[in-house]
Amino acid sequence: MLHDEGADLSDLKKHESFRWFISVDGQVVGTVSLKNISHSMSYGEIGYGTSESHQGKGITTAAVEVLIEKIFTESTLRRLLAYVHEENHASRRVLEKLGFQEEGILREHYLINGTPVNEVLYGLLKREWVNGAR
Repeated sequence: MLHDEGADLSDLKKHESFRWFISVDGQVVGTVSLKNISHSMSYGEIGYGTSESHQGKGITTAAVEVLIEKIFTESTLRRLLAYVHEENHASRRVLEKLGFQEEGILREHYLINGTPVNEVLYGLLKREWVNGAR
């Protein structure tokens, strides 16, 4: 999977997805990613995850903030999306702290262990980020 992913955003069409690692004291503790890029509409979906031992310390928020800044300064994307399980309050807070707006509930959008669950769709526009909405 990592072989097919990129890290250089100068040519978004070179890869279908991009991934970076979150490192603390030389140890990889998570990842951030950009995927599901729509070249015709200039948007992409972000994803992120941090090991349980490093959650609740602001690491995820800081990493996602760096990711957003990188995407909006190094690519032509104008909009970012994120999907979060309805009950994942910590992940939702990360997005809200960074200026993402809740745009709707996707009913039974995702399956977890075969059980349909609702997800919340969040969005952030480049012009909102640039204008200091973070």
